[in-house]
Amino acid sequence: MTSADLPHLEERWPVPGDVHAAHLRAQEHAAATFLVAWSGDEPLGSAKVQWGGPVGAAARDAYPEAVEVNHLQVREEHRGRGVGTAIIAAAEELCLARGRRQVAVGVGLENDGAARLYERLGYRRTGAVDTSEYDWVDADGTVHHEVEQDELLVRAL
Repeated sequence: MTSADLPHLEERWPVPGDVHAAHLRAQEHAAATFLVAWSGDEPLGSAKVQWGGPVGAAARDAYPEAVEVNHLQVREEHRGRGVGTAIIAAAEELCLARGRRQVAVGVGLENDGAARLYERLGYRRTGAVDTSEYDWVDADGTVHHEVEQDELLVRAL
């Protein structure tokens, strides 16, 4: 993802809360790499490769050397077509290119579908669970407060 791509991404895939720009800012500060899967000029999904390690304290303590792939999203109309798998593969390639050998993903405890996908890709459950609390804004401008518990899954490359 480049800053030149941002206006087109925001036009084709508007997301409340300035999320795309925030991910790009993290990339510009070398804290992350913002990946976007495209089909022509249509964005299909995205993720952020968090170079500083897992976000949650329990996950970071248990796996301090891991690179965390987070904020993985595939647009609803493109799900089930291998987009998420392709994004994870691209993230893993970036990790290997930087000499990083351990990749992690956080999965909501209630998100069995995502956990199954990651397990099929070779990730294993760790039992490291963190609770995060955040606000997000929907398309109508309504602010939602969330509390979620995520388990870290890891894969050695």
